[in-house]
Amino acid sequence: MAHAADDNGNDEPAGGVSFAEDETTTANNNVSFAHTDLFAAVEESIISCRPLVNFFYPNQSNNDDHDNNLTMRQRRDAICDIVRSSTFHKPRARRLFAGLTPLVRKISEEELYLLPDDDTTEADGNTVSASSTTQSILYLRCCAYLVEAYLDGIMSRSSSGRRSSGGGGGGQQQARRIEVIDEAFEVAEMLHDLLFPLQSSGGVVGGVNSKEAQQTQSAIFSMCEKWWHGNFEDREQMVIQLIPLLLVKSLEDTAQKNDVKRLYSIRDAINLLDFEDESIASLKLHLLRTVSNPLFLQSVEGRKFITHLFMVDAGFVVELHRAVRSQIVGTKKSILNAYAEIYYNAWKGSTEIDSSREDNNDDNDDGNNQETTATTGRMMIQTSIEENALQDFMYHVIHAAVPSTAKSVRVVLDKFYINKKSPDVEGMLHRMYGPLLWRALAGANSRVRLQASQVLSDTFPLRDPEAGKEWTEVCVTKSVEALISLMKDDVPNVRVAGSKATAKILSSFWAAVPIKDIRTLLNHIIAKHASDVRSATVRAAAVDAVTTLLEEDKTHAVLRPLLPSLGNLIHDKTEKVRLAVVNMLLFVKKIRDIKYYHLVGANHLLARLADEGRGRNNPCGPVAKGLSNLLSNSFFPTGSKKTMTDIINRTLRLLKDNHQAAVIFYRNASSHLSVKSISRLINALMKCLCYFVIEEKRMNCEDISNLSLVVEEDEPIECRVGGQSNTALMATIAESISILWESIETDLKDSQNENADEMLMDVFSGNVLTEVYCHFESKLETGDSGSNDTSMNQCHRACAAILSCAGKVNESKIEGLRSHIIGELTKSSDMPAKRRIKSNFCPNMALLCAWGMTEEVAECLASSISQFFSEDTAELGVSFTRKSDASKKRKQRGKQRAAAEETLPKLDIEVCFGILGQILKGSYPASVSARESILKSEKACGSLCTALKTAKGAAERMLRPRIGGGAEMSTTTIKYISICIECYGRLLIHKEVMKGEIPMMLTLELKNLATWAADTIVPLMVKLVDKDSRLRDLDLSSIMSVGSPVASPVTHNPSPIVDASFFSARGSNVFEDKAKFTSTRAAAISAMISVLRTFAEFITVRFVGDLFVSDQIAKICKLLESTDNVVRKGLLPELCHIAITSLKNEGDSTLFNEVLVHMKNVDPSPTEEETISFAVTTVRVLNRGDGRMLGAATSAIVSSIRAVVVEAEEESEFDMSFLDKVGRCMKTVLDCVLSEKQSVLFLAQCLIDEPKASSVRDCLLKELDLHAPKTDALNKILSQWAAENVSKDKTSSADDDKENNDANQLYPEQITA
Repeated sequence: MAHAADDNGNDEPAGGVSFAEDETTTANNNVSFAHTDLFAAVEESIISCRPLVNFFYPNQSNNDDHDNNLTMRQRRDAICDIVRSSTFHKPRARRLFAGLTPLVRKISEEELYLLPDDDTTEADGNTVSASSTTQSILYLRCCAYLVEAYLDGIMSRSSSGRRSSGGGGGGQQQARRIEVIDEAFEVAEMLHDLLFPLQSSGGVVGGVNSKEAQQTQSAIFSMCEKWWHGNFEDREQMVIQLIPLLLVKSLEDTAQKNDVKRLYSIRDAINLLDFEDESIASLKLHLLRTVSNPLFLQSVEGRKFITHLFMVDAGFVVELHRAVRSQIVGTKKSILNAYAEIYYNAWKGSTEIDSSREDNNDDNDDGNNQETTATTGRMMIQTSIEENALQDFMYHVIHAAVPSTAKSVRVVLDKFYINKKSPDVEGMLHRMYGPLLWRALAGANSRVRLQASQVLSDTFPLRDPEAGKEWTEVCVTKSVEALISLMKDDVPNVRVAGSKATAKILSSFWAAVPIKDIRTLLNHIIAKHASDVRSATVRAAAVDAVTTLLEEDKTHAVLRPLLPSLGNLIHDKTEKVRLAVVNMLLFVKKIRDIKYYHLVGANHLLARLADEGRGRNNPCGPVAKGLSNLLSNSFFPTGSKKTMTDIINRTLRLLKDNHQAAVIFYRNASSHLSVKSISRLINALMKCLCYFVIEEKRMNCEDISNLSLVVEEDEPIECRVGGQSNTALMATIAESISILWESIETDLKDSQNENADEMLMDVFSGNVLTEVYCHFESKLETGDSGSNDTSMNQCHRACAAILSCAGKVNESKIEGLRSHIIGELTKSSDMPAKRRIKSNFCPNMALLCAWGMTEEVAECLASSISQFFSEDTAELGVSFTRKSDASKKRKQRGKQRAAAEETLPKLDIEVCFGILGQILKGSYPASVSARESILKSEKACGSLCTALKTAKGAAERMLRPRIGGGAEMSTTTIKYISICIECYGRLLIHKEVMKGEIPMMLTLELKNLATWAADTIVPLMVKLVDKDSRLRDLDLSSIMSVGSPVASPVTHNPSPIVDASFFSARGSNVFEDKAKFTSTRAAAISAMISVLRTFAEFITVRFVGDLFVSDQIAKICKLLESTDNVVRKGLLPELCHIAITSLKNEGDSTLFNEVLVHMKNVDPSPTEEETISFAVTTVRVLNRGDGRMLGAATSAIVSSIRAVVVEAEEESEFDMSFLDKVGRCMKTVLDCVLSEKQSVLFLAQCLIDEPKASSVRDCLLKELDLHAPKTDALNKILSQWAAENVSKDKTSSADDDKENNDANQLYPEQITA
């Protein structure tokens, strides 16, 4: 290779560095460059940028063919490798950068990188100014590449020199700046000064050169960063513009994590800034923006950069903290955790740097003043972080008025609490919290005491780590006294916080607290808080505190004898207390030394589990699920040694001892058992049921061949039960099977549980279900004469459960069951009335619906109802019954089934309404499924609606005037008309609910029903009131109770689903034969009651009122003015129910006011007084936290009383007392209101806000003063009223004196007289 002479006249190889040495080089290895080529290009560029640019980017001109196979990056690296090489010594570097300096200075001074205003065009059409601008920008980029390559070479040679010399010198040699020639620094400084202009030129040049300007700026960025990281001389001059530009770039919306990393890499350069200088105000604002930027908070380098900002300047800490504090409220927990890390690392970093500075000063014998100044600055930063940031947080975590704010600040400080075992952190917490915490624990504000208790548990023991053991004991004693004070607090929430703080402290510092103090604290939790009758929250917190204490093993020995005293709380009336006990028992179950059944006996656990399915308790709620999980190992043990026989015997024991608990247990089995385990249990229970059926069949000498196959296959199961098997046990087994299958029905459709599904199909297919069902059905037939009602009910339970299971199996896999149940429906008309009443055919119809016969079922019910209410049969009041074949006998039941019986027969009307009532109620899952299938079928739902609508026509025919006093309707017909109207309304409501619209729409059919009641029945009843009084004392209780949607018309929680059977509470003394009175009024009352119940449920389900319905109900309220007590007795409870429902849902007191106003002239009977009192009491019970409902009801009561008093004053000719004007009905209402403190307060507030000139207002306030229970709030209102009276008296006296003076002036002669 040719050689060229260097600047000193020496010859050296002219070749450059091979491309193969670079990782990105893929070109031909024979291609190389010499430094002479570079010098030639630089020296030719004294006037024009083009030679050097063409040397770097040959595509700009025609170059030799041997370079065309190189990429731009490869060529650039090859050129820069010339400068990086060890042979590129200082003279060559001076020559290179001296050649670059003039043109760089010219470009900078003349701003050749910007686009001029006067554009000229060459002959080829290209813009001259755009081309020259591009050349200038590319020239600057080439210069940046060469400077960076020169720095790389210096660093490479410097590191090689240190390695060859053994790396001595220590830290001082590493901190020594690397020298750079002046020519290179001059070029680099000019390039650095162009960073801001290039930032602007990217936008000015536009689409022509913006990309080139950005790439050039990036190259200069890289050069400046290299200068800073290489620790070269005058590196501070290379970051003046670099810092703000990198900061702005990292704050842009398009910024990436790499931009944050670049900014973090030059974080030490920020220390050079003078934060007291006003010239960096804009830069400070950008730095403050980083604390709220998600990119900084989500990246590690970003959080470290913010941490470094806290350690730069003591005054800047205040501004940073103010910016962070504005972001604390309402932010996510992940952001709060980022702030916690930033504050902790900033405080910890300031203390560590402070310590290192002190160590260095101790070792430095010269005592450098600069080091002392730096140490002082770090101490100021640490003090600023503690006093301006941390103490501000600590104040707000205690005194914040909003709990969410205190919670957010607590998350930020949690990092310090976790590391409080460090002496530095513990000392800081003592210094910062010392002036705040102890005063706050005794503060007057309950919120402050509550939040201070949480801080006490987080910082315990709040002590000075350097004060010694005696001081620690004093701090522990002081903390224990504070905990006792908190647990004695009058505010329940503070007592709860005290229990939680005590449990947290004892579980973490059990050994540090004296045993005497432990006993005192446990006594407050277990003996006092657990039996706190004033607050259920305190009781639940006490149990949770004990659960927290059990997490520490050292507490078990002390707590073991105390835990049984908490067992009675398993029966607490509040669910959250019971749930806390269940969670404690589940935790105790994991402890080897303590047995949960020693705390709460098994009988109590089963009783509690059974009670969770009663009343308002949720059988699938958290308490029931927790108890089921607690008892799962007892009744479904797992392990290789446990056989299915053991599981079955335990199951049978549970079913026999407490079948209600068993039902709840199996209802929640899917929450703690796998689908496969439940399937095996169902399989075993079915075999066990077949075993009991076989035993009974053997006793009766019946065929058992079909059932024997089920019992003998697979694993043999022995069923042992004390005594003989009974019907109740078998019914409970059947119900358990149905419940277990219901709990996994959805999971069985998953392909993963295909084996479990096949297992169930193998057991339940064939004629097994048919045989078992027929066995219980035969027991029903034989039990008509001999067995009691309880035994028959058990058989009905078993039959319903078996049919429910059959609905989950394909019809084709069950032999003979469909024809059998259709045959039973066919013979229902021939049953004795007593048995037909007690029979339940709804499961039969539900099964047919599950098997795809929904339309046939609906048509069967519809045709039976339509024929009963047809005009020919309704006039005579004859129940339709299907004509039976005379040759068919009961004993030949099984042999005379034919294909004709596959069609559903006409049913007796009583059977129809029994089936339809159960379907509409949704008494069990199968009936709910049947109802949904009917509602989804337009044909089925339409036929039923049409049939039920015929009851309106039957009622209208009954209400017509009869010529010559024709035959009277029977009470049975009246009852069925009432039931049919109610079923019609409920079916329409269910149909609308299925649409899922909120709020539910009032359909045309429901509007017509309400209009029919208000415009047809009401006028007729008004006319009949005075014509015939023979029914005035008639008892209609049986008609009113049949089909009732709720047990009591005015309930605390009216349900949108019917709760009682359509055939319940049947009376025997209604409409006796000797009382042949007109049935017109009875039919009208019954129809009206059905309509009212329908719209009560409509308002309940809709959750908001309807103006049209309210108007129609207001018309019906006029009937309350009737002198007929039978009308009022029937309608008043229903109208009160609707009024309270409207009041409960939307606070509308219109209907409540209508009921009270229309009762104003009525002398109520004792029953009516009881109804009114119960209604007002219900309003009090249903009061919400904002008092909206009770306030509306109180306003309605005051308005009604005023209307009654005004009318009484107008009609009366002599003076009456206030209570006489009010009347007995309103007096009952007033007495009920005055009996309760909260309703009295609402009444007083309502009266005091009214206009003062009102006699009714003064009379009511007098009644409050005389008869209401006194409270501070009431006394305040009464005092205000008394002050008004005094002022009124003074005004009246002054007016009288003025009149007297005027009279004296007019008649002075009368004075002497």
